[in-house]
Amino acid sequence: MLTSNKPLGSPRPILPIVAALLLASCGEKSPPAVPVADVTPIDPATAGTITVVVSAEGTVPPPQPINMSAVAGCAKLHEGPVYDQSLTVNNGRVQDAVVWIKSGFGGRRFATPTEPVVIDQQGCLYRPRVVGVMVGQVLQFVNSDPEAHNVHGRPQAGSGWNFIMSRQGSSRSITFDKPEVAVPVSCDIHPWMHAFVSVFDNPYFGVTPPDGTVTLRDVPPGQYEVACWHEKLGTKAQSITLAPKGSATVDCRYTVSQ
Repeated sequence: MLTSNKPLGSPRPILPIVAALLLASCGEKSPPAVPVADVTPIDPATAGTITVVVSAEGTVPPPQPINMSAVAGCAKLHEGPVYDQSLTVNNGRVQDAVVWIKSGFGGRRFATPTEPVVIDQQGCLYRPRVVGVMVGQVLQFVNSDPEAHNVHGRPQAGSGWNFIMSRQGSSRSITFDKPEVAVPVSCDIHPWMHAFVSVFDNPYFGVTPPDGTVTLRDVPPGQYEVACWHEKLGTKAQSITLAPKGSATVDCRYTVSQ
């Protein structure tokens, strides 16, 4: 894991105790990009699509309000109540579930995207709450708040990180050198702030929007294991066969129990 970008502008002095607690970060080198010559080409004439639908049955508990009253600077950023978004179900469809092709590519190698994935700290919340990136792709954290935040990541497959972002408009970037699903990210200053980052070695992944559906396109034909993960509902997986120029649908169904 590498923390590569420094905050924009001149750093603001911070208390020594806070600095000692929050500025720990990892120092591993960023993984090298996959050379273009080594990327396995995809034949568009035979590639197909896999559509993953994530749904939930049962009684979904109503979202609970987040109490920001102890931090006036956060509370004033919202005109009304703010609700916990750890389980959002719309007409039976699950939002913010991660879906991906877990296995089946053999020795294929894929290009690393050049565009960064951005998580903003806005309204004392991580936006978006759930993201996916590829190994080696830049993940950028931005602080749009006048409040100071710290970003504390706790992966199991690599080194963790913990850095402070005290200035509005500051940014900090990291990369991952190992795949891992659902790396938890939190802010030690504001305990209600949580996010999850999933890291993959292939580009066939997505996070469900409100309709609970992700379509994975340009997938080469083959036999695959397709998985889905949600922070409250867990992980499911299903094996499928995708024919040349074919399409397949995976129903990832959860049961909600209180």
